[in-house]
Amino acid sequence: MQTVQPVSKFNSAAIEGLKLAAISIIFMLISTLIPQNTTGGIIAILISILKLGATITFLWFAMKKYSVRNAKVEGFTTYGKVFSYGFLTSLFSGIVLAAFTFINMKFISPESTEAAKEAYMTQLSAMPGIDGNMVDMLANNLEAVTSFGMLFSALFYGLIWSLILASSTKVNPVGNFNN
Repeated sequence: MQTVQPVSKFNSAAIEGLKLAAISIIFMLISTLIPQNTTGGIIAILISILKLGATITFLWFAMKKYSVRNAKVEGFTTYGKVFSYGFLTSLFSGIVLAAFTFINMKFISPESTEAAKEAYMTQLSAMPGIDGNMVDMLANNLEAVTSFGMLFSALFYGLIWSLILASSTKVNPVGNFNN
């Protein structure tokens, strides 16, 4: 009989986070290929829904795989362990997505970043009470601001979905259904 080795939460979450980020990047790249007319807007919404579904499904499977493997070693997996694994996976995914966003905006498609900066500056300048220096500072650092927003978003949604999914992915000890 082969013994199951304990799972390194950190290493496993890093690998699964990289895969999760790849899913998001693929959907992001697909959405950039769609023209922004009326039909493209509807397709973009559908792509966003598919991205959300794929992300949640992948996170659930990653958490379940970790939970089952951990239960083979310890006999069970707690809600807290599975939740922290899902959140850690989301953290790694967010780091990769933030780096990709920065590189994409700064080096791969700087022309679209410049157009976004101009639209951003025009929109903010029209708002009453907004300081012009602050608008310039934010626009000049749009890549960093957007990347930080991507990381924050991944952490926020990772927190929410990990909280929700952990209850369905934990493994109770045999004969105990209240754990």
